[in-house]
Order: sequence, then C-alpha cells, then structure tokens
Amino acid sequence: MPKRKKELLNIEIPSKAVRIQHASCPNGHSLMDAEHKINRYASVTVKGRYQDHVGLIHLDPIYGSFKNLMEITVSQGEIVELFCPACDVSLTDPRQKCIVCSAPMFALLLPHGGTVEGCLRNGCHHHHLKVADGQELLKKLSEIHIIDSYL
Repeated sequence: MPKRKKELLNIEIPSKAVRIQHASCPNGHSLMDAEHKINRYASVTVKGRYQDHVGLIHLDPIYGSFKNLMEITVSQGEIVELFCPACDVSLTDPRQKCIVCSAPMFALLLPHGGTVEGCLRNGCHHHHLKVADGQELLKKLSEIHIIDSYL
C-alpha cells in the first residue's frame, strides 16, 4: 500500500481535557502505575536523576496538569534526567529542545505512534502531544459530533 501524504492539523482543546492512559518507554515497557494515582487516575511513573539523587517521579496523567509527585528534590530551574524504571533506557529525546528555555525534552510513547513530549527543566511547563493516527482521532470526534459543528 502506498504511503499517504499527511497534513498537519492543529487542534486546540481545553486545558486538562485529555488523560494519558497508555504510555511506554522506547523498549515497550508500560510507564502507567495504578498504585500511585494522581487526580484519581494511574500516574505515569518514571525514574528521575538529579545530581546524585535517584528516585521515582509520578507524572500527572492529565495533560496540562502538573500535580507531579517526586521522591527526589529537584531545584526550581534545574534539569532532571528521566529513565524507564523497568529497563533504565533514557527518555530524553536527543532531537528535541524546549522552544521556551532550550533545555532537553523527554518523550513518552503513546499507542499508534503518538508521543507526549515535555521539558526536562523543573518549572518549565512547555509540552506537546503528537497524535500520529489522526484518522482515529477524527473518527472519535465525528462520532460525538464535535467536528461537524466546526466545519
């Protein structure tokens, strides 16, 4: 089957309207942690390293909410490194830099080729969500008649 050309579609949604339900590391390990809930939902749990301190960081699964829980203390404005707690693979995306503060970015893999990327500088909340399979998203939005009201 020939590869289809893709168009970029920007969709603005209200803050905190999307919840991450399935996130994994590049090696396929799930990062979802039902034992550590934030906002009543399973957190996205990663291992963080700041200077000589290592501990788990439970990321808020609500996209745009930052009620993260950390076992380590990271000074405001400092950069933390994130790893998969299962296999220790780095979650830093070497191709991405924060457009706000120039710090490295991390990437969490989502189903169907999507990603959540965020700044590794504590206090910088720059992040973005890439949904690779836009057809599936458009189908869901059409099913609840959201798209038709805007076109």
